[in-house]
Amino acid sequence: MNILLTLDYEVFFGRNTGTIERTLLQPSDALCRIARRYGVPLVFFVDIGFVLRLYEEGQRFPPLMRQYDAVMKQLEDFVASGHELQLHVHSHWEDSRWNGENWDVDTRRYRLHDFDSAGVLDILRRYTHGLRELTGGRDVFAFRAGGWVIQPFTQIGTQLREVGICIDSTVFAGGTSDSETHQFDFSRCPNDSRWFFKDDPLVPTPAGDLLEVPIASIQLSPLFYWRLALAKKLGGALHHSIGDGKAIALSRNDMLRKMSRWTTSVVSMDGYKASFLEHAFAQYKKEEKTDFVVIGHPKALSRYSLQMLENFLERHKTEKFVGYGAYLDLFPS
Repeated sequence: MNILLTLDYEVFFGRNTGTIERTLLQPSDALCRIARRYGVPLVFFVDIGFVLRLYEEGQRFPPLMRQYDAVMKQLEDFVASGHELQLHVHSHWEDSRWNGENWDVDTRRYRLHDFDSAGVLDILRRYTHGLRELTGGRDVFAFRAGGWVIQPFTQIGTQLREVGICIDSTVFAGGTSDSETHQFDFSRCPNDSRWFFKDDPLVPTPAGDLLEVPIASIQLSPLFYWRLALAKKLGGALHHSIGDGKAIALSRNDMLRKMSRWTTSVVSMDGYKASFLEHAFAQYKKEEKTDFVVIGHPKALSRYSLQMLENFLERHKTEKFVGYGAYLDLFPS
């Protein structure tokens, strides 16, 4: 089975975006040290829109330029260490600005779909160009939509193709959300390891020119979320996120659903969710899946989750850990 350890490299989007050091640099360095010990590759889906905005605002505010330089050095170190950089788009950075003290995060156009066709293409061209400048000649060919918001795909698919994207890794079987910013419905997602598609990532099309490699998913009972809340309240520093910002709050409907009924979650290395990595992997093995895509966010890692990940790597160090480059051979030459 292919195992992919993927990270959405981004700051927080709530009232407090967090410091660069605690939200990106420190947790990513800790993760890379673990990956180096076990010789496994990582994939960073870089929120390059933030990095570009950091540079632009740094022209007016020199402290931001120092942050930009630190982020760029880390991204260059990722590439030098053999990790992949792929495209992650949070289009709200087009409208967000630094006010001299903190970020005024404007999420009214959080979804890439909030832009017209020309606007989508402009964003994707600038973002892929900025990311490709970092990769030292390695191509950028995989995409993950910010907030999992990839539907309707027909509004962004042509533009993604135009900038050279051929692999998507956004959807996860059974996932749904109806919050103001995160609107998606993957309830019709195939229960397959991967598939080609054309106009809809939920509809396998053997002759399609795009490949979906979905994030692994798992069913969670309400008890998990009660335990999660308890761990955050009583677990001390072990369960505190290394990141020091504040996330966009869940909608009331999403919160009530998680706390009262079985729901579907991505398989994650973040925080307390790392506790079910082993169970999810065993389930995928039993189902004879060929791919196990784990998602994470440096900002949401904790001492606990890093230890759970290291335990997982120790148990499965003979497994095949890959990046998305391993799938390029599936495309016609």
